Amino acid sequence: MANKFEPVQADDFMKFGGERPSYLLIEDELMAMGGLGVTGNQFKKEVLKAAGWTGGALTTYAQRPAVAAASFNRIREALENGVADGVALKASLEG
Repeated sequence: MANKFEPVQADDFMKFGGERPSYLLIEDELMAMGGLGVTGNQFKKEVLKAAGWTGGALTTYAQRPAVAAASFNRIREALENGVADGVALKASLEG
């Protein structure tokens, strides 16, 4: 899964329109790895938490942009290093 994602910047969470920001592409990848639907969404939440995201269900990325960017960049690095699957991704972020 050696995807190429652009680094996520804190101001990415404040932009509207234009190209889809990298963090949305990463979210798409996480949802696909987790099985899409409810399962994929739960997987995405678990991976974000393992990567350092501290927000709750009602916290937007824009409310904590520095934490969100750091979390997404940890995930981006793990994905670009070629993790084999979702289990390996979570393990690499937790360890």
